[in-house]
Amino acid sequence: MPAGLAGYGNGLGQLGLDRVHAATPQAVQVGSWGAPVQFRPVLGMGVLSQSKFNLLDESTCRYRGEDVSLDTGLQTLARIWARQRTEDRAVYWIGNGGSAALVSHLSQDLLNTYGVRSLTFNDPALITCMANDYGYRDVFARPLRVVARECNVLMAISSFGMSDNVIGAAETALENGLDLITCSAFAEDNRLQTLPATLAFHTPTENYGLAELTHGALLHAAIDGLAGESPARRS
Repeated sequence: MPAGLAGYGNGLGQLGLDRVHAATPQAVQVGSWGAPVQFRPVLGMGVLSQSKFNLLDESTCRYRGEDVSLDTGLQTLARIWARQRTEDRAVYWIGNGGSAALVSHLSQDLLNTYGVRSLTFNDPALITCMANDYGYRDVFARPLRVVARECNVLMAISSFGMSDNVIGAAETALENGLDLITCSAFAEDNRLQTLPATLAFHTPTENYGLAELTHGALLHAAIDGLAGESPARRS
């Protein structure tokens, strides 16, 4: 277990996912109406083996194209965020679906707890305007071109790693001198994972829920890594 993740228990243990079994389906009556439905308790997707499923330990990190330990990657990310705060530079976050919810959560944590200028592009009016006027691929890239400046940071999260709008914004970030940080899962050679990011985290699962949980735990660990810095809440 990387030292930086010690507070998160043994792998996904504190998430109740360290030993998950593909349980026998059970028939359950839903309320007082309808036929019984078959379900698998816990996660019940038939995709987990009976062995320990330790995605935190199995996740990997690359720093500027070179493999580094997960601990080193998380510490480096915390230092990048601390630099953004010190130099009053921005951190932008993007993601779709569950990852969009995750980036909203993490962005406000970084802003509220440590005073980092941290923002998302999740406003529905902005997204629908960009999609309607320029196409969905540009919902993140176009506003990023307007607001981002060199040496800002883009946090790009995509479980599948193949979303055109996330890839488009990530490429825009690289073209404009931003530090690109990525989190993905599924194939190790997914499009997001193969971009020349400053830091690239990869989680070896093809389960969206587990990918999102693991990305959240990893990035929370990096945010907690700022605890040694002086919190900068602003009144």
